[in-house]
Amino acid sequence: MSALERPAAELTVMDVYDIAAVLGQEFERVIDKFGCECLVGVVPRVVRVLELLEVLVNRGTPGQETEELRREVDRLQRERSDRYEQERRHQKEIEQVEDVWRGEVQDLLSQITQLQAENKRLSVSLSLKESPICEQDQQDQEGRKLQDLVDKQRDEIRAKDHQLSQRNEDIEALQMQQHRLMNMNQDLLHKVGVMEAKGKTLIQRKTELEAAAQAQQKERGALQMEITKLRKELQERESQRKLTELEEFPSLEHTAGPNQLVVDLTDPNRPRFTMQELKEVLQERNQLKAQLMVAQEELQLYKSGILPQAEPAMVEVNLDPPAATEHDPATINEKTTIGKLFSFRRK
Repeated sequence: MSALERPAAELTVMDVYDIAAVLGQEFERVIDKFGCECLVGVVPRVVRVLELLEVLVNRGTPGQETEELRREVDRLQRERSDRYEQERRHQKEIEQVEDVWRGEVQDLLSQITQLQAENKRLSVSLSLKESPICEQDQQDQEGRKLQDLVDKQRDEIRAKDHQLSQRNEDIEALQMQQHRLMNMNQDLLHKVGVMEAKGKTLIQRKTELEAAAQAQQKERGALQMEITKLRKELQERESQRKLTELEEFPSLEHTAGPNQLVVDLTDPNRPRFTMQELKEVLQERNQLKAQLMVAQEELQLYKSGILPQAEPAMVEVNLDPPAATEHDPATINEKTTIGKLFSFRRK
């Protein structure tokens, strides 16, 4: 499965790099076909989006590691229970083999006792026979039978001894396997303990990160409220300043001298400002727009949590215009941007 087809919850940093490589190849294809001018404004934005995606994927990594560790702990616990059950079955089989071996030995001992009693009985019966020849033949016949029976019993005993030796070897092998499984069980218990400790550490770290994120969210909210408040104050001061300047215009009309130009404010063709003043006003407006766009982008990054929340530096901005003294000519001749727009009223 390619990185673009993978679900969002399963994305990793390597998947983000693969997506960046695919986009780079597509950009090279477009540049070779249409030239690089068509992608001048697109490439920086795509790079920024990929950087943000990489940061977001890195934030989700601790949760995935915790889930993998939990699955590994469950698997180790299941293996431990399976090995314990296998050891218990082996122990039961060993006990059953020992019981069978004891029963077979007991049967052999009882058969030997019966044969000895039969041998004594036959010996007594042979001694009571009248004919020595018949007694000798019968004794030889009984002796051969006893010899055959003894040989048969000896063969059976040898076979049983061989079986017992094989059973003993099997028991030793099972005991060695049991010791090996016990050692493996100890190692697995140690690994499980280490995994559980790592899981607890990761959970604690996740809790700390969530608390830090909440604190940053609160700080961002406070900063946004402060910015909104400052904007409102700035707008109020600006509107108040404009009203003050507009109120001063009528007095300037009545104080015009003989060499001054008096303009009717109702005339739509009246002069307003020069070309240089218009350029300065437009340049100042463009600078203010650029500063406003930069501030809005930084605020958006703070809201999305991509940039770290730093301690907000409180800068005191003096929004009041400087008070002009009566005896300072430099202050009297100083022109503001709004004042330049109405410079035709001054001497």
